[in-house]
Amino acid sequence: MAEQRKIFRLWVLSEILRLCLIAKDFKPSTDLNNQVKLTEYGHEKVQAFARKRIPIPEARAICFLEFSWIDLLIDHKATEVEAVEKAISKLIENRSINYPFIFGRELYDRAYDQLEPDKRELDLAGTLEFLEGTPQGVFQMHEYVTGPFGLLNSAELRFYQPQREANLLHCSDASCHVIHPVHFSTANEAPINKHRIEASRALQRESEIPSAWASFLSDIFSDLTRPARDNTSEPLIPILGDCLTEIEIRALTEWLLDNTSGALRSVCSDLGLRGRASEIVSNMGRAKLMQLCLTMSDRDVVQGIDSLVHQGTIVVPPSEIRQPPINNDSAFGTFRMSAELGSHGLRTRSETMNLAPLRLRSLIEQMYRLSDVGDREELEWQLRAAEGDTLEARLENYLRDRSPRSVVESLVLARKSNAVAACEVLRLREGATESEDFISLVLWKLGFASPNEGDPHVDFWRLHNEMEKMARLGPGRPLSPSVEEFRGVAANYFVALESTLDDALAFTVWALSHDHFTDRRPFVFTPDHQRFNSYRWLQSAVAQTGDTELTYGETNSLYALCRGFQCLSTELQRISTERDTHNRPLENIPDWVDQQTLQRFPFRHSIPFLDLTDDSREMLLRSLHEISRLLVSDRIYDARNNWLHGGRKDLDFGNVRVSLSAIRDAVQLIEDCGFSRTTFATAARRSDGYGRSVTTLRNPRGVALEVHDPSPFLWLGLPHVGHGVHVMTAACFSAPSAFLRFRSEVMSPFTEMWADYPRRKPQSQKVGHALDGVASTIRDQGRTDGPGISSLP
Repeated sequence: MAEQRKIFRLWVLSEILRLCLIAKDFKPSTDLNNQVKLTEYGHEKVQAFARKRIPIPEARAICFLEFSWIDLLIDHKATEVEAVEKAISKLIENRSINYPFIFGRELYDRAYDQLEPDKRELDLAGTLEFLEGTPQGVFQMHEYVTGPFGLLNSAELRFYQPQREANLLHCSDASCHVIHPVHFSTANEAPINKHRIEASRALQRESEIPSAWASFLSDIFSDLTRPARDNTSEPLIPILGDCLTEIEIRALTEWLLDNTSGALRSVCSDLGLRGRASEIVSNMGRAKLMQLCLTMSDRDVVQGIDSLVHQGTIVVPPSEIRQPPINNDSAFGTFRMSAELGSHGLRTRSETMNLAPLRLRSLIEQMYRLSDVGDREELEWQLRAAEGDTLEARLENYLRDRSPRSVVESLVLARKSNAVAACEVLRLREGATESEDFISLVLWKLGFASPNEGDPHVDFWRLHNEMEKMARLGPGRPLSPSVEEFRGVAANYFVALESTLDDALAFTVWALSHDHFTDRRPFVFTPDHQRFNSYRWLQSAVAQTGDTELTYGETNSLYALCRGFQCLSTELQRISTERDTHNRPLENIPDWVDQQTLQRFPFRHSIPFLDLTDDSREMLLRSLHEISRLLVSDRIYDARNNWLHGGRKDLDFGNVRVSLSAIRDAVQLIEDCGFSRTTFATAARRSDGYGRSVTTLRNPRGVALEVHDPSPFLWLGLPHVGHGVHVMTAACFSAPSAFLRFRSEVMSPFTEMWADYPRRKPQSQKVGHALDGVASTIRDQGRTDGPGISSLP
């Protein structure tokens, strides 16, 4: 076995060399050639190549790159692997050979600044110029991690091989969310490459079919990587590369320096890096930090990320799930695994099937060893109420009938050893069992969707119910609240009411007036940014009417908020009278609209309201008007002053009850129309034998909606319903149930890092380049579900 591993390590090193980029003047390293020993068969081939006028240094290097043909070309017994590693490491470190650093924003932004929008392939000169001054690429094959430090050894085996292309360009088509690759060139004219072609021909003349060595190496690869496992290591690499800010990956490297029992410090010491962790990493860029992190085991890296998220050093808001923006097309192993980072830490998931229920079953079977009599009896006791003739049958029925949360609460918390086993199996951070969110953490790691927490009005309704209860009791009764108690609650209540109305009004203005289709982030509401734009739009609309009583901006009065929905209705009515002036420019209509009839494009105007159905527009305007009527007619804005600042005699509980009823009706109507950012999450799915499926969405109020597939609106860029969405049920653009839907994105270090992503430049007018771009687009889109499926974070 040791001999097999040594052969495989040498082959990996030859592959690392084979996949690099070189300049025309590249010459094989004398040091490397001296370290690589040839078999007798290899020496024969060198002489045969020499007779083809291939210089000996190139011939020896070619033998290393080819590695085997009829027999091994490399003498693994006589070759010292560590010496070969060092020789290749020097080539990488001194940039004699190059790899593109495909992670983060550096090459992406450089491509936007330097490349034509339809450029899909760079020649050698263009490649070298484009990569000049950028970091050495970070990749990993087997234990070897390439990067600015040369070649480092990792404690974990991963296979993310060097690439000669990078995802760099977004085309000018706003409906296309594919990031197109740019292909780099290596020097085919360099002696090593030119002579390798001749050598390959000579080998093929000897035998067109090589020996079984390739199958032998493939078997070792499979044994090492175990591609059918569900916890593959490779998805961690694009997470480090694309999903952590430079500050965050620096903090992770510091954590690893201080929490891996000296493992990373030993790596750094060999590189001449010593001192405090903060000093070691202070001047390092993303590539160096990433290379150092990848020398550690998956368990250490995941523990570090999860711990920093838990501590708040890596800030991931509850609604944020980070996925790699640039390298989101990477999936690994039989299950096609990828990774994502949320507020509970890092987890892996399958691109092809839902592994969460299977992982839950596996976890139970690892907590309760069914071959052990004691564990079996314990599990039988836990499942005593489940139906089934055998323990296995009862477990099957139990998992089928109970929610995942109740299963985890009942079985994982049943005994301490179970919780310890869960931490071990799921690689939970230290101290996870003592956390209040332990159950949610276990469910997240297993792969279950986070519970629906998208209720922006939870505080408002809690206070509203408390206010109504106090108002019903009224004064003078034994349990009646005092005026002071009532006003204490009322103060908080009106803060919650203003917040509810403010957010709903800003969201509704944006949803109905903003051109989402051409937006950089289509159908994504960012409160910190969009609120400002919404109220600037509304202030402009009010100014056109000559109304000087209302002002909208950073701070809005309760009176202005109550009137705002009516103002929006009035402006939308005015816009409807001039709808032709808001027609979408032809250049902003996707090419696919006229090329097929299966996918539809309803957004023919730059203002979404104009593309809703007639019935929807009419009902929506009535609802906006009614919301303001309810709030204004009962003078809610005056009630606040009376309740909080009037004398005791001003507090008429009869009037209070009337005002509270009007507020309830208005906010309920806001929610019913989808004017608030209430989140609908997947509650159920069903399908039939004809390929049709229905996804049932439900919000925190219990309201259910159905989304049918296949949909004729797949290419519009609407957010995927599986990730939690805000559905504006009053905004139907195709009867009976095609509603506008959105998702929210709060500001975080991650969203700030990718704030201006994607970046698009106008389409080039050069016909030749344009045709190349079309061909490339067809190739790229063949790997996706369609041009409208966004892969944004």
